[in-house]
Amino acid sequence: MGMIWEGLLALACALGLALAGWWLMGLLVRPLPGHEARVLLPVRGEGERLEQQLRGFLWLRGMGLLRCPVMIIDVGLTPRGRELALRLAGRWPEVVLWPAEDLPDYLARL
Repeated sequence: MGMIWEGLLALACALGLALAGWWLMGLLVRPLPGHEARVLLPVRGEGERLEQQLRGFLWLRGMGLLRCPVMIIDVGLTPRGRELALRLAGRWPEVVLWPAEDLPDYLARL
């Protein structure tokens, strides 16, 4: 009978350790807070990979792993690239297009 109690106690300890590990792992991979962080995507040229990068970040937002806004930073877009960036920013409200020269003023207001 004592062996059964020891087995149950060992099982309870193992479950307690697993619960503590699960909780600590949850603290490590907790989603980023909403307004303290920003995702900055510097884009130049025609923005060849811009839509793929945005979809990746928006997928993370959809999964609840990322809560911060995504900013497309224009560091030399061509007219065609700027048109693409404007279209993508218009498609998703959490995406903003921002010129690189105005970025210091924006960051100073945070």
